Amino acid sequence: MRNFTSEAIGKAAPIDKWVKAMEQALVDTALGVVEVPQRLHIDRDQNTLLLMPCFGSAYFATKLVSVFPENLKKKEPMIYGSVILNDGQTGKPLAVMDGSKLTAMRTAAVGAVGVKHLAPENTSTLGVVGLGIQGFHQALFACQQRQVKTLRIIDHSRDIMSRFTERFHAFYPEIRVIPCESAAELCSASEIIITATGSHKPVVPSKGNWWKGKTVIGIGSYKTNMREFPDPFFEGLQQVFVDTPVAMKETGDLIEPIKRGLIKESEVIPIWDLIREEVELRGETRFFKSVGMAAFDLYGARLVYESLT
Repeated sequence: MRNFTSEAIGKAAPIDKWVKAMEQALVDTALGVVEVPQRLHIDRDQNTLLLMPCFGSAYFATKLVSVFPENLKKKEPMIYGSVILNDGQTGKPLAVMDGSKLTAMRTAAVGAVGVKHLAPENTSTLGVVGLGIQGFHQALFACQQRQVKTLRIIDHSRDIMSRFTERFHAFYPEIRVIPCESAAELCSASEIIITATGSHKPVVPSKGNWWKGKTVIGIGSYKTNMREFPDPFFEGLQQVFVDTPVAMKETGDLIEPIKRGLIKESEVIPIWDLIREEVELRGETRFFKSVGMAAFDLYGARLVYESLT
């Protein structure tokens, strides 16, 4: 059985192949090509254990993930995990992969799918709220989808913003990076806004109508008690795109607005319908909410395995 490290996964394939793999994962999920059982979700205090299997014909994969938010204060990654890839015909274990890196790459690719299908072609400004491993990869992948000239960033720490800028410029030295003093500053000046936090309360402003005409990608809130967006943000939305319909039961960013009548369940649309051209965009604000699913791990693991063997 092969062992793929974080470094190997990061170099396995170019960004465009990751994005295409996630598009295929979405379409194949819609068509029933893969089986995605409900993930096992165990909470211990503020920490979370996730067990995520997914079955395809050629392969199946299982991911075990731990999410410890307090790790950020210890200068440790918030997310650790492992992914095991098995042969779909025999069950033979083929590879074990660094789950944190695979999750970061596939989640960034899913966010990039949202940018690809929702953001206008001439978009040139991006803002990222939350600069952990997810925020960093989201920025890298989003900038491959559009000709971004300016990236605005914000986090709770100046040191984090400084390190982010240094790392980001190693990949995109030509893009101007602007650390912001507030989320309001970032949101008002960015055409695409990506949130990648573990917050339990909104991280973007509730006033100012900053969202009108913008493309917004929500990555961070994956639990029922998590919120990255305030109620007023949802009031003018005509469509909410999701990576899986299960999102309506998993994230507070959909549960609460639906409960309060700010959006209707009928307005929540799997993004695979947009990829398959079964729905048209409506409204001036475009919103994609991702909570993740095991199909992304399977297709990411397959991409790494087939690229490196």
